[in-house]
Amino acid sequence: MDRRTVVAFVGDNRVAGERVSRAVDAAWKGPNGPALRTLSPIDIGIGAEGGDEAHLNAACGVVVTAAATTEDAVTERLAALPSNVPVIGLVEDPATPAIRGLLSAGVDDVVDVEATDPAEVDASGPLAERLASRVNPDRVRLGDDDVARLSEVLLDAGTTLMSTRTDEVETKIEWTMENVGEHADLDRIVCYREDDGRFVPAYGWSPHGFDPAPRPFEDFPGSERLSTFGNVARAAAPAADFDGEAAETGVGGPPATVHVPLVVDWELSGIVAFESDDCRVWTEDEIDLYRTLGDLVAHTIARNDRRAALRRQAEQLEQFSAVVSHDLRNPLNVLSGYLSLSEDELTPSRYDAMSGAVDRMETLIDDLLMLARRGEAIGETEPVPIAAVAEEAWQSVRAPDAALTIADEVGHVEADPSRLRQAFENLFRNAIDHGGRDVAVEVGPITTDDGVGGMYVADDGPGIPVEVADAVFDSGVSSADSSGIGLAIVDRIVEAHEWEIEARNDDGAVFELTFGSDAAPVAST
Repeated sequence: MDRRTVVAFVGDNRVAGERVSRAVDAAWKGPNGPALRTLSPIDIGIGAEGGDEAHLNAACGVVVTAAATTEDAVTERLAALPSNVPVIGLVEDPATPAIRGLLSAGVDDVVDVEATDPAEVDASGPLAERLASRVNPDRVRLGDDDVARLSEVLLDAGTTLMSTRTDEVETKIEWTMENVGEHADLDRIVCYREDDGRFVPAYGWSPHGFDPAPRPFEDFPGSERLSTFGNVARAAAPAADFDGEAAETGVGGPPATVHVPLVVDWELSGIVAFESDDCRVWTEDEIDLYRTLGDLVAHTIARNDRRAALRRQAEQLEQFSAVVSHDLRNPLNVLSGYLSLSEDELTPSRYDAMSGAVDRMETLIDDLLMLARRGEAIGETEPVPIAAVAEEAWQSVRAPDAALTIADEVGHVEADPSRLRQAFENLFRNAIDHGGRDVAVEVGPITTDDGVGGMYVADDGPGIPVEVADAVFDSGVSSADSSGIGLAIVDRIVEAHEWEIEARNDDGAVFELTFGSDAAPVAST
């Protein structure tokens, strides 16, 4: 950890800069004292995010010339410094206007160096004495090497968190917090999640152990900035600011903190707090890395929340499937049984109408169960003979007067056999529903311009009505007396295989399936 912080000199006067440099060396003899950074008033005004701004953020004390305080950008930036960063005004001409200008700029002290030779500055000089008495150089900040190592830690953490299973979320997040906290020399990291207006600790780390309490949003420093998804960094406040007594070293007030928002779907879902009990200086690079960790945590939590929601939906669908299977199939089976027993007592027209209604209800139940239980998922794929699967699907369709023709060249395709059969069944039922029980259906191969294989399923029915042509695969859309679910299921099966499907009219309805580049191309058997 780099504890060599910065005394910033703001001014364009070369002699004054040399004077401050010698005073810093005199005030802190040895290599452990703060470094000196000379900042141009013009550069401070130009680049609020530039290097000069970063050096000023890291300063444990500031020395500014009277001439520099005439620049509005300088006075505004000095006013924004933490209260525990002293600002010392430097005058070589102790005239009243110069001193008045420094005091108007809000400096904490003024040093007259008019009669001092820069080459003779020593520890007993007024500037060196004032620096030694007012500036506390023991302020921890990350050095460039520390930032580079922390960046590597977060890179590894990103890979870890992105592959986290649901049962590992807490362990992996707190493990990441531990790695970051140890590399950054922090004392605590706490992830708060919003819960009915309060922010409740969900994950945390500390080398010493701790028990954080829920907090209202207003208790976080810079809550207004957090509400607009901004980061909030706060230096540690010295003890004197809170108990009224002078504190030579150490931190007696609130710790140094960085708070970053957890943003999910453009809403504030939580806050991550990074805390240090040292007199800490937060650099811009360090804050950016903490924000990166916050984004990783937010993404991991959101992904886990979505998984939980999907699990709940899956459970609800399973319950729905059980209801459909038990509460609908059982009375339907009873109805079908009594209908079979009554066949000789009914006229053929009445029996056919009732039997058709039972068959239609069975189809509707099958479609609903398929949506509820399987959704878009497919199982293991394998090279599948298209003709054989189509024949099996046709046997499941009750249409003795319809005809199926399968071209010899349809070949094979890499697919889940069960799901491909379901797709065929629904396409065949769709043809029968719209083309009649004596419809003729044909299955054949197609080849696209780029050589990718595919197949078509065509019928000689009335074709697709213009009013539903653009929504034929939407759930609930049908021009016949059917559920409108069958083609929606076909679309899901095709999408799950990463294929494509299109519908058009050509003396009937034609459904063209184009297989993905990873699927085995259609070949002659």
